[in-house]
Order: sequence, then structure tokens, then C-alpha cells
Amino acid sequence: MENGVDKLTESPFCIGDWRIEPSLGRITGQNSEADSTKLEPQVMAVLLCLVKQQGQVVSREDIEAQAWANRVVGYDSLSTAIIKLRKALGDDSKNPRYIETVPKKGYRLIATLSSATPITGAEDSHTARNTKPLRQRFQLGLILGFVLLGLGFVLYNKMPHLFNDTQIIHHNTIAVLPFKNISGDIQQEYFSDGITADLITDLSKISGLGVIARNSVFAYKDSSIDVRQIGEELAVSYVVEGSVRKNNEMVRISARLIDASNGHNLWAERFDGSLENVFRLQDDVTARIIAALQLKISDREQQQLSIKYTNSFEAYDQFLQGWQYFWEYSKESNVLAKEYFKQAIALDPKFARAYANLALSYAYDVLSGWTNTPDEYLKKAEDLSQKAVELDDNLAQVHWAVGFTALISRQYQFALSESQKVIALDPNNADGYGLLATTLNYAAKPQDALVYMQKAMQLNPHHPSVYKVIMGEIYFNLRDYDNAVKQFEHALERNPGSQESRLWLAASYAHLDRIDDASWQLDHIRSEDPSFSVKNIETVIPLKDPMQLKHLIDGLYKAGLK
Repeated sequence: MENGVDKLTESPFCIGDWRIEPSLGRITGQNSEADSTKLEPQVMAVLLCLVKQQGQVVSREDIEAQAWANRVVGYDSLSTAIIKLRKALGDDSKNPRYIETVPKKGYRLIATLSSATPITGAEDSHTARNTKPLRQRFQLGLILGFVLLGLGFVLYNKMPHLFNDTQIIHHNTIAVLPFKNISGDIQQEYFSDGITADLITDLSKISGLGVIARNSVFAYKDSSIDVRQIGEELAVSYVVEGSVRKNNEMVRISARLIDASNGHNLWAERFDGSLENVFRLQDDVTARIIAALQLKISDREQQQLSIKYTNSFEAYDQFLQGWQYFWEYSKESNVLAKEYFKQAIALDPKFARAYANLALSYAYDVLSGWTNTPDEYLKKAEDLSQKAVELDDNLAQVHWAVGFTALISRQYQFALSESQKVIALDPNNADGYGLLATTLNYAAKPQDALVYMQKAMQLNPHHPSVYKVIMGEIYFNLRDYDNAVKQFEHALERNPGSQESRLWLAASYAHLDRIDDASWQLDHIRSEDPSFSVKNIETVIPLKDPMQLKHLIDGLYKAGLK
């Protein structure tokens, strides 16, 4: 099976004259929106099975095993699905243009496949592949989505100076593109990526500078797009690009600051030194960018910029390798990430960020269902994050780990105080604004949540699909179901494995009286988790206001949930 075809079937694609949207169960004639048809989940599953082996004869047994997940089905089930497919596609079994019957062997898709309009935005690879039970997938969604009842509401009222519009609108906006690894060794990619990420982190500490988030700029990695176009797409005034050469015991960092409006260099320089002096080189790059932009920084910001994570390059190198694996968000990569973080700690027992990231690794194991001893792993996460904050109380990343771990164990007040410190230390934290928006929404303040979710998307234009989910939930609670549907449909196009998107989309459809569409989404959820019920929703979605929860459940009842 071709990997390209696998990827194709995760997003909208075309078969002949038809646009197929697997996540929505919809096929649409490309010449007329009126020719849109909903396919039952199993019928769509049969189509995707044929698509993945396009041009090949697929036996009845193989189709049934894939489309019905090895469940026992009647002989007529597949025949009925094929008939429904042909009817939807306007195909003729005697003179087929799409699906050919091969007597005594099976079926073959004979139509031409092509990609539909690409969906923009980088997406976490683990979410598209996630096949965990529904409850575990909801828990994973909570990582960036709906967690911590009332945090945003309290934070908004206790610290309004942090969220005043005049504080979050910047005239200076910048994107740091991924520095190129020119070491001649692809295994050094983690090092150049780490240098880039740390530069983004340092610049984001400056309140007078708007800094685009990491995953938005990494969408341009290895891209040849002109910086003027990147500047326009990210809505930034300046772009930083550069390269890193790591060779034996020496390192060279080259960087340049570009005016995104015309592509002209405002400053360019290279910095050479030993690996032991890499921290000084990073500081020099940051300082030159600040000077070139003529930014005024406060004493507190200067103090933040002067913080050294570790004095050991060896520990830092181990940390960066662990960080690279951590970003892959899979069970296997998380195992490797923990090992590297442990080695970093062994080399420098006072390396606070290594403790914090190790804590997050254990926390992600718990949320993702990657451990059979969640209580033990959660205790490790709590202990490690506390150790991190004891070692360095001035790092936003450390307080994020403490607060994040507190969210999992539902220590809301503790998570609140830690989240306050994160935002105070990092005014450009896009996920921080996203978390604020989510919690405001779940604290029954969706109108306020809308403002901060828009800010999160501004800081992270190539945001992951969970941002769409959060925005959809906000619109849902505002009773703006049309906009909610748009957000959830976009989320599913980018991440078809998002069951929380399907849940909220079903409720949104139902409140618009699109009952067939709502039922289709529920059928898809139940096909993957037959035990799904209202009790799952009440357990997993921590809405503070009982009326909000009732509003969601009422929509699902209308959709057919029992």
C-alpha cells in the first residue's frame, strides 16, 4: 500500500469528478454543490479500502476485515455497501467508471485519484494516527484543549493587566524560521532545531515584540518560499533566518534579520565559537536582533534573557536530542525522550528544564494511555516538576510543567497559580492564550474566550487542529452553530482522528436540525467505541456550568445518542 495513498485518504481527495471528504462522510460533485451525498460510515470505510489499493483487486475477505474491523458481518453487508457506493457515484455495474466487480475475486477501483485543495497548517502527526479508545483520545485532546475549570475566569479577573488589549497588540512582529543544518550530517538536525526553538523562546520573553509560535514557523522548514510571502502569510514585519554548522568541537551560527515587506537584509552576522560557548553565541544572536529592532526591554526581561539553563554543553546536547523526540508525540519517541532527559539530568543535576521536560514526558504517557501504571507515572511527573521549580523559579517552561501536571491531577487552584506565572513570564505564549480561551469558555464566558482564542491564532497562524476545536466550542456556547460547524469541519479535515471534534460537530448539526449529518458523526464515534454514552461525556468534558453541559447533551440526544 502506498504511503502517499494512506496520506491522501486522511484528507479530502478526488475520485474522478467527485470530491471525497472522509472525516465528514461526504462526497460532492465537483461541478455542483447540490450533488452532495452523505455515506454511512461503513460505506465510506469500504470506499477508502478500495482507494488505498486503487487499481488492484481487493477480495471480499480483505474488504470486510478492514471496513468492519474483523467483526462478523452478513454476506449481504458488503454487497449492499457496494450498491450504495455505485448509486452515490452514479456508477453502473455493467459499464463501470468507478468500481469494477471481478467475478469470484472481489472489487477494484478503476477511477483516477487526485488530491483535493490542500488544507493549510501543520498538524501533530500523533493525532492523525491515534487509534486509542474514545476516552483516552478525549484526554489527549485536553492537553491543549478543555482543561482546568474556571482558570481563565479567575486569571482574567485577578490579572487583567496581562490581558488588556493594549498589552497584546505589537507593532513589532517577528518570525524565526528554522535554522538550516549545514553540518553535512542529518543526525545533527536536532541541534539546529533546538537552537531555533531556544531563540524563539528567548525573543518571546520580550513584551514589546510579537513572536510567531514554534509549530507555525516549522511549517516552513526546508521550504523555498520567498521571505516576503512568508511575512505576508504570517502577518509579521520581520523574519529571521540562519544556519548552524556543528563540526567536532566547534559551532558556527549564521543569522540575518530581514524586512519582510521588501526582503532587504537589516542585519547579518555569523558567530563562531566552541561548543562549550554555544550559550554565549545564542545570547549574542538574541542581543543583536534586539539591538537591530531598537527594542526597549525592562530589567525583568533582561534578567529573564540572562538565565542560563545549564552550564554543561553535554547536558544541553542530551536535552536537545530528548526535546526532538518529545516533539514527535508517539509512545516510542516518548520512551527515547525520557532517556535523553535522564542523561541530561545525570550530567547536570541542577538542569531545571530537563526535569520539567521529563515530567511532561511522564504526564503525556498518562494522558495518552501509554502506561499501565498511570498513578505511578503521575506521581513521578508531580515530583519531577516540583524539583524543576525548586531549581529555577524563573523559567516559564518549568511553571508550565508544574501547572500542566496539576491539571491532570485536578489540583485546580495550584494549576491556577502556576499558570499565572507562566503567562507573566512568557507574554507570547500562543498555547497560553489558547488555554485561557478554553477555560474562559468552560467558565461560561465564551464571548471573552473568543477574543483570546483569536489572539492565540494570531500568534500561531499555522495552529494545530485543536485550536479549531476550541474555537468551535466557543461558537457552540455562543449558540453560533453555523460558525461552530465550520470550525469542527476544518478540524476534522486536518485531523480525521479527532473524536472530540465529531462529538461537538454532531451536537452543532443537531441544533441546526441537520439530524442526518449529526447521526452520521455519532455512528462514526460508536463504530470505534461501541460503549460510548452520555456518561462518557459527563466524565471527560469538565464543563463548570451545568447548563452548558445540558446544552451539549441535548444536542447529542437530538442526534440520536441514547
